[in-house]
Amino acid sequence: MSFVGRTLELAAARRELKTKRLLVVSGGPDSDRSAFLDAVAREVADEAGLLVHRLRVADAGERSGEAGRTPGEVADTVVEACRGVFAVHPCVVVVDGVPAGTADGIPARTADGIPAGTADGIPAGTADGSLLSDLISAFAGSESFLLVGSTDAREGAASPLAHAPDDHTVLLERAVTAHRRGRLGEAEQHLSALPSDRCADGWALLTRAAVHCDRGDPRAAGPLLRRAVEAHQVAGDRRGEAWAVFLYGRMCLLRGRAEDARRLLGAARETFRAIGEARGVAWASGELARPAARSGAPDPDALAEACRLHERAGDRRGAAWAHLWWTVARADEPGFPWQEEFTDALRRFHEVSDRLGTAWTLHHHALTLARTDRTDGVDGVDGVNGTGGTGGTGGTDRTDERRREADRLFEGALALFEEADCPHGRAWTMLEYALRSPAHRFLNGEWAAEIRHVFHGIGDEAGEAWVDLAEAGPSPGGEPPYELACRYPAALLDTLGWTEAGDPLIPRAARDTQPEPRQGFPRPGDRDRPDDSRAHIRLALLDDVPVPDVPARIALQVVPGPGHPWSTAPLPPLTARAASLGHAEVDPPHGVPADGAEFRFTPHRPGPHRLRFTVEDPATGTVLQQVEAVIDVVPSDPGPHRPTAATPAPRPASARRA
Repeated sequence: MSFVGRTLELAAARRELKTKRLLVVSGGPDSDRSAFLDAVAREVADEAGLLVHRLRVADAGERSGEAGRTPGEVADTVVEACRGVFAVHPCVVVVDGVPAGTADGIPARTADGIPAGTADGIPAGTADGSLLSDLISAFAGSESFLLVGSTDAREGAASPLAHAPDDHTVLLERAVTAHRRGRLGEAEQHLSALPSDRCADGWALLTRAAVHCDRGDPRAAGPLLRRAVEAHQVAGDRRGEAWAVFLYGRMCLLRGRAEDARRLLGAARETFRAIGEARGVAWASGELARPAARSGAPDPDALAEACRLHERAGDRRGAAWAHLWWTVARADEPGFPWQEEFTDALRRFHEVSDRLGTAWTLHHHALTLARTDRTDGVDGVDGVNGTGGTGGTGGTDRTDERRREADRLFEGALALFEEADCPHGRAWTMLEYALRSPAHRFLNGEWAAEIRHVFHGIGDEAGEAWVDLAEAGPSPGGEPPYELACRYPAALLDTLGWTEAGDPLIPRAARDTQPEPRQGFPRPGDRDRPDDSRAHIRLALLDDVPVPDVPARIALQVVPGPGHPWSTAPLPPLTARAASLGHAEVDPPHGVPADGAEFRFTPHRPGPHRLRFTVEDPATGTVLQQVEAVIDVVPSDPGPHRPTAATPAPRPASARRA
């Protein structure tokens, strides 16, 4: 019996559509489902006096006329067709034939990935898994009604069932869509509105962490991502776990922890390959190529390959980000057509409505234009001598024109960063705009304090240090100040330049990270500081003779010196993490020193074993101290040999940093 004849179900579906303007119908034979969709659409359209537009996913693929189109490309065709219909006038739109599994639950609640310090967002899972999410995004804010029909290929499928996504699904979809569109404040609002009992959802945690990173405030991202990994592990969701590990790697890049980032991003890429997640492979490959730029030696070839991987996966947004970073990596090469490439990146971001990507493109385009003394990438080289002009007023006019154009681009980027609620991009754009515009600094005597305040709001001490440098000018000896030298690689700081006016030419890669001071980097006057003002990690091997495949207990304590603030106050709830750097296991992976952290070390072969212990503040994700210990494991056969006790070589932390 046709489902259309069921008056009660039809009335309920009509009420649902009129209330939420969105209805998903799944199950049943195609003919019954299509008839039911048409019946609901007709009744609502007649009552509201609207036109009905119908589109089948399969028809969109056939009309393209292209062989071998991916599901993602077909989905893009469907979304663009619907976007055009919605934009003209209110109507009722029926999209039928959405593949099973992409209309139920949360189809696109994974991530298109996020730029360290800039955002790559959360990728939309499989290519066709993002179709409903993109339809909702195109439909958002319109006065139209959207009906979606989901196919069900199972034999003997039951009659179709009309339903609307629950509140959690809708809110999370909207948050993911807003994040992918670079609307970070809007995404955070949707996430904050999630029911309290659903806030521990792995995808919700992952999305919230991605928003924090893209705003340039990774302090809360670490705990969120650890919870996301655990939630996906409990659910047996390898795909969700891989995206959480990927974002954890990106967060490490943002924090300047390059080795941890490479390890995590490499692990995520291998998992993506194992489960056939092409978009994930592309995002991980692109992020693995970016640390090279932060060490002063960009790898544009790897970024170009990442762009090709995104394009093959049908991921236009990912391809736009990879193209931008490839352009940035080559922008300072003599003769590189950066004007053309930045324009192409802008076009790509406009096509996917990514405001954050657009803002960063404008920022780097303006930066390149402001720093260019030639016309490379703009109009070619003028003049006989190839210096970009023939001198006189013509060269001055061109310089003034470039300066005005750079100001316009900086202002456009600043407006978009403010709209996107991205303080990281806003602060860097304010800083570069001020450095390139003496008139702007003259009119605003508090320019440095304002920028420093924005950096401080997201806990970016490195950003504050660059503002200090801009205010102070070059040092007499040419050495970078301590607050920069202790955070950035020497190779990157070697690329720091100065204008004739004494303004710094800050390396591009500096804005991609918020590195913490390196452990053990000597502070001025540290040699004269009494040892009792520091805190130390103390390790104790509780079992005498570790042997292969037998657990041995290790106790960890944080011991403040008599002059340390913690010596007269309770120890805060720090987290201690343990990791084996060889053939051994450590369990549990983390503990709380205030409660007496104890770990079980299980080696799998005799000989020396290295263990790494890291103490961090879970509230901010700040690493306070890291030590390594070597434990000698004897063969199972008892002998006269006794093991060497765990001997950490701690790098003392100051009273300020624990």
